[in-house]
Amino acid sequence: MKPSTLWLSLCGLSHAYLVGPPSVATGAGWVPPSAQPQARSSATMILGAIKDKAAELVVAEKVSKKLSDAQERYNIPVKYVTVLKGFFVNYVTEVYKNGGDMELAEDLLGRLLKQVLTLAKEPYAFEPYHRAIREPFDYYAMGQDFARGLVDMDNSLCVGADNVGKIQEQLAAGDNVVLLANHQSEADPQIFSILLDESHPGFAEATIFVAGDRVTTDMLAMPFSMGRNLLCIFSKKHVDNPPEQKSAKQRHNKMVMKRMQELFKEGGKCIWVAPSGGRDRPNEETGEYECAPFDAKSVEMFRLMSDKAKRNTHFYPLSMLTFANCPPPSSVGGAVGEERTVKYAAAGLHFADEVNLELFKEGCVVDNFPEGCTADSTREELRDALALYCHKTVNENYKALEVKLL
Repeated sequence: MKPSTLWLSLCGLSHAYLVGPPSVATGAGWVPPSAQPQARSSATMILGAIKDKAAELVVAEKVSKKLSDAQERYNIPVKYVTVLKGFFVNYVTEVYKNGGDMELAEDLLGRLLKQVLTLAKEPYAFEPYHRAIREPFDYYAMGQDFARGLVDMDNSLCVGADNVGKIQEQLAAGDNVVLLANHQSEADPQIFSILLDESHPGFAEATIFVAGDRVTTDMLAMPFSMGRNLLCIFSKKHVDNPPEQKSAKQRHNKMVMKRMQELFKEGGKCIWVAPSGGRDRPNEETGEYECAPFDAKSVEMFRLMSDKAKRNTHFYPLSMLTFANCPPPSSVGGAVGEERTVKYAAAGLHFADEVNLELFKEGCVVDNFPEGCTADSTREELRDALALYCHKTVNENYKALEVKLL
């Protein structure tokens, strides 16, 4: 039985019921809707909508039963039951609607639920530098399997693939690479890998992502984060909240900076960072997503740290269009445990050319540091110029992705 027929039968519906069988009154002259050109598209749309709704109802019932049983056994907080149900129902429905593997989707939900329940009982403590956990349970693979069900690969884009090849050569030579990216989705690391794993094996898998505390403390996000290489930091948007934790968060961030400096000295590291400090949001008036401004101090910090490491470091602006797959909430800085919605959609990456740092003279942080700095321009002016240039490049390339994908 085809999946579409199965879902309809489970809901007590059938194709015959939807289009109507021939009757005595209509006799031999009866013409099914599918044979009527003008009605065909409308009938198809109605049938599709009913099938989608039927699928959602069936999925919701099955998910509710599973979560109800789990809540009784593991005492899951009610707010997380709501989050899990919404995410699970939304995900499986999207997989079904787009012809995905339903057996795999159900298996994935089972695996994820098991991990969530385990972590709810004993949360995982992320070190300042977290290495992806691949065994005995492969969290990276689980994340990729999930993301694969949401990314329309046939229509997705990876622009600037030649630059990815250059990056791999630079890493192999022991140089470091910093990707200065916009950030749109919790699933950005997974979508990054989905679009690159086949063409550039090992590159995305080895990339280190600078991650905020949301993805390391949220029950649903935690299993996916455990499968990535992360520098776990408190972003400027969240470091002050709550006030009594500010000093502890600042101490933690200093430890992260120290570990990052060690990684730069080792060489051969690719680090992805969103200098905006958070996810992009839609414009309140137009509803269109905009690349959030880059924090100049963040960009400058990476440049200074790379200089101190005494290794060549290359900076590449990276544009990411991923909001359609897993959009962020409209508000910033809400409570951990946000509800998620997901959608099957195309995604896009654009790797711009390497930034020529010679075009941006070093500003003096202190006298003669970095070596060769001048007093012709203020530190702030020089720092801002680089950040503005990188953001402009990311934004322009993002707009080009929008034209092609949306």
